[in-house]
Amino acid sequence: MAQSNRFLRKHAAVDENDTWTPGNITQMDAVIAACAMVSHADGWVSPDERTRMLDRMRNSPTIAFFGADDALLMLEALNLGFERDLEEGLTAAEIAIARLRGQPGPSRLLIETACSVARSDGVLDPEERTVIMRLCKVLGVDPASCNLESADGGGR
Repeated sequence: MAQSNRFLRKHAAVDENDTWTPGNITQMDAVIAACAMVSHADGWVSPDERTRMLDRMRNSPTIAFFGADDALLMLEALNLGFERDLEEGLTAAEIAIARLRGQPGPSRLLIETACSVARSDGVLDPEERTVIMRLCKVLGVDPASCNLESADGGGR
């Protein structure tokens, strides 16, 4: 019996709400929408920014978890929507992200992924920080729990 209790205590620290769920389309939609919002933080995405962001996403454990090929195709579709109508794209992205509200683990992981994409050029720009703060508000995540300081105190 003691062995069983030790097993339970050892694994009790793992919160099932603190992970991504395999095959969860809602989670994948939300994280891709957040990446698209961050990439369009200044209103447009230069070819260099797109390349860096896609490289960062290809190497992201979160994106790999959901399947990089599907995630990148989804991102490209969102990017086209943002380019057609930025406001409509932002609204659709926020709706997808808001579906994670009340899921503390996935919400936190989404913010971490968005921060990683924002810092793909080594800097957290003020516009990107603003988007991430907005994501925190949409998800009900305390922004103080995120490291949202710029790497060099300035923009690009």
